[in-house]
Amino acid sequence: MTLHRFFLPARCFAADRVEFPAEAAHQIRRVLRLGAGDRIIALDGSGDEYVVRLDGDAPLTGTVESRRHNESEPALQLTLYVGLLKAAKLELVLQKGTEVGVARFVPVETARSVAREPGAARHARREAIIREAAEQSGRGRVPKLAATMALADAIDEAVAGGRAILLWERENAAQLGEMAPPVNEPFSLFVGPEGGFADDEVALARGSGVVTASLGRRILRAETAAIVAPALVLLRRADYMPVSH
Repeated sequence: MTLHRFFLPARCFAADRVEFPAEAAHQIRRVLRLGAGDRIIALDGSGDEYVVRLDGDAPLTGTVESRRHNESEPALQLTLYVGLLKAAKLELVLQKGTEVGVARFVPVETARSVAREPGAARHARREAIIREAAEQSGRGRVPKLAATMALADAIDEAVAGGRAILLWERENAAQLGEMAPPVNEPFSLFVGPEGGFADDEVALARGSGVVTASLGRRILRAETAAIVAPALVLLRRADYMPVSH
């Protein structure tokens, strides 16, 4: 039987005991109907996971029965810079990108972005979507969601951190699927908003050292490209294992 998984703050772990915060306790008791003696997996975000037997105490606590290192995290630390999309589309990218193995998401303001920088409530919702997707997909860490950046700043950050590729539908010489996957270095992918990147944005990226590539002959929607591209890169690194739940 597959055990339910919960990412918890580090403060919840003490020796062989775990104390569940109110939100997780509600999910365990009221939604999943689990009680004393049942087991769940608690994760501290470090890559370790704990098999925990629930107690009957209030507040809800549990006893750690075993600890192991999670083996599902990709070796490649992939950052996805994605042009601001409408709320539902960006949330889809965050969910599915987490499932395929993205390590960090950075929303980017571009010339053709139509969405605006989210408020605190929307940002918290997006973090919750990422956390739940990480729990569901068996990951050992929760991907980071950065604050929205201007494209120029995002390019500078990506180039300083390692190899960076910008997806551009008019690139004819290089396809992402044919490029050698990065080895032992951080890696960044740029995906534009609806309508793609403007010509001057592509020129800025190229001039800064970002390589342009396409995903092939067909034009994908922005949210589709932002899911397919990371999966393709991680698949070539043998980091993507398609296991359904």
